[in-house]
Amino acid sequence: MVAFKPLIAGILIALIFFSSLYYSITLADWFDWKRNALSDLGNSVKSLVAAQFNFGLLLVGLLMILLALNYVRRSSRVSWILFAISGFFLQTVATFDEVYGQLHFLVSVAVFTSMGLTILADSIEFRSKAMLGIFILYALIWPSYFFIKTYTGILTKAALAEISSVILFMAYFILRCIKAPR
Repeated sequence: MVAFKPLIAGILIALIFFSSLYYSITLADWFDWKRNALSDLGNSVKSLVAAQFNFGLLLVGLLMILLALNYVRRSSRVSWILFAISGFFLQTVATFDEVYGQLHFLVSVAVFTSMGLTILADSIEFRSKAMLGIFILYALIWPSYFFIKTYTGILTKAALAEISSVILFMAYFILRCIKAPR
C-alpha cells in the first residue's frame, strides 16, 4: 500500500474536490449549470454554502501543493512548480471570492491558465501522448465556451466550461500521480 502513496493522494484529492462540489450544489437549489459559474457557490454574500465550498477549494489547493512538493518534484524540472502554483491559485479563488469582483475574475483566469500550463509542461517533460491529448482537449474548452456563449446565448455563465476543465485536469492529475515516484 505504501508504494501507491501518490496515487492514493491524487484520488483522495479528487474525491475531496468532487464531494465538496456535489455537497455544495445539492444544498444550493438555485444553482444552474447554464446560468452560474462554480464560484457562485463560494460567494460569501449570496451563497449559504460559501464556507463549505471555499473550504473545499482551500483544502484541495493545499493538498495539491503538498503533493507537488513531496512527489511531483522528484520527477520533473518545471511542471512541479506549475502544479504547486495551480494549487495556490485554487486557494486564491476561494480567498478572493466573487465579492472581490475583478480580482476574483483574474485569479480564476490564473487558476485555469496555470492548470493548462501544468498539463502542457508535463506532457512535454514526459513526452506523453496521453497528457498531450488531455492538454489539447483542455485548450479547446474555453474557446468553445466563448463561441457557444457568443453565438447561441445558451450559456450565460462558465460552470460547464469550468467543470469540463476540472474533469480534464483531474484526469491528468490522476495520470500524473501514477507516474510520480513512490
